[in-house]
Amino acid sequence: MKNLEKIYTIWNGERLSRHVAYWGFWLLLYATVGAWHNGRPLVDWLGVELLFMCVKLPFTYTVIYVFVPKFLLKRAYFPFVGWVSVGVIIGGSLIWSLYYFYLIDYFGHKRPASFWSFSLVYKSLDLLYISAIPAVFKLYQFFAQQEKQKQQVTEQKLHAELELLKHQLHPHFLFNTLNNLYGMILSGHPKAAEVVLHLSNLMSYMLYECNSPLIGLEKEIEQMKNYIQLEKIRYGNRLQVSFECGGDLQGKEIAPLLLMGFIENAFKHGVGSQIEESWIRINLWVRGSEMDFTVENSFSQEKGETTIEKKGIGLRNIQKRLELLYPERHFLKIEKNETYWVRLKLIL
Repeated sequence: MKNLEKIYTIWNGERLSRHVAYWGFWLLLYATVGAWHNGRPLVDWLGVELLFMCVKLPFTYTVIYVFVPKFLLKRAYFPFVGWVSVGVIIGGSLIWSLYYFYLIDYFGHKRPASFWSFSLVYKSLDLLYISAIPAVFKLYQFFAQQEKQKQQVTEQKLHAELELLKHQLHPHFLFNTLNNLYGMILSGHPKAAEVVLHLSNLMSYMLYECNSPLIGLEKEIEQMKNYIQLEKIRYGNRLQVSFECGGDLQGKEIAPLLLMGFIENAFKHGVGSQIEESWIRINLWVRGSEMDFTVENSFSQEKGETTIEKKGIGLRNIQKRLELLYPERHFLKIEKNETYWVRLKLIL
């Protein structure tokens, strides 16, 4: 079907072969029917139909290359019907004239009493049959091309919007992490060098591997663990983190950095807003093609609520990316009570 939608701009061998095959089919069909109906050799009727083709070809190509694009595709239906009708009458009259005045004696047929007989109508309608198929085919190509262009525009728009969201996410993510690292260096934290190493791995992942629309789920999990280790170094003993994952992880793919934002949110707006000891629980399980991901963290109602409402850029970006990438394949639920709880179900 894709090859049928192809629109040619030059007359190459492939395009020419299509037209030759089409006209060859009609030539053989009309000649066979004429020879069988009149009891004459096939070669005689092949010659007759070749003569008629001198009218049928110009009429058909005028319809598909002039009348269709000039009138029909512009929804000018009355001019289209009018011009086609004029062409049918003129073309039908020419074909009937050739037969009535020159060929009828050769085949020994009885000449009608008047030139204006039903045979003239038949020859005129014959032009409609032979030109209708390429005209419909031309319309199909036009609408298929339009649909393809619409799809390309939609895909380009989607790609641009996703790229914008990615660029918003990366600086936001790095800004938070660099702020943390700056504080550790100022305080002379002994594990600042380890944080630099983790950050380097994350930056390498974001710069060189996140350009693809999909990334291996196992690789995404590895970077999530990397980020968790980085934050555990920062918060030390006042933070308890558990991360459990399992199921059918192998061979699964996901949009890069889609899950990382939920974890970052738990650290920034959960742990970061509390002075006392805090905790985060992360679970990721894959059953078949369905991923079930939950993040729950301790939550300060007094400090955390305002922080999330004002600065939850990461979460809004993730929700937007989910709508664009998995419009009918995700379920997201967020609850803020005694804890902050996020659950994402995703069809990978």
